[in-house]
Amino acid sequence: MIKMRNGRHLRYVHNNPQGGHLPDYAPYPAIILKMEDGTGLLLPIIVLEMPSVLLMAAIRNVQIARPTMYQVVKEMVDKMGYTVKVVRVTKRVHEVYFAQLYLTKLGFDLWMPLTLQ
Repeated sequence: MIKMRNGRHLRYVHNNPQGGHLPDYAPYPAIILKMEDGTGLLLPIIVLEMPSVLLMAAIRNVQIARPTMYQVVKEMVDKMGYTVKVVRVTKRVHEVYFAQLYLTKLGFDLWMPLTLQ
């Protein structure tokens, strides 16, 4: 059960037996991704304490002692002149999510995948 910021509760179902057992977490932030294919399917991603702090620092442009993975990827994409069009979560292995970023550049119609772990 996930408690949303607006107070509503969201019940989730584990529908991938290959993903392993769902851990029972203490209250941690969750990022809820919604499918855009009309199914309304939601994918909750539990973000543990340290990654949550680092992710929020990157989103809010808070400077910390060394750059995080999130800041490095964001800066790399920005400096090369690309824009992230799609993030596709491809699998989960031992509480680690694997995703592909699909990038586009002004003047190019080609989306190129960048795989991140």
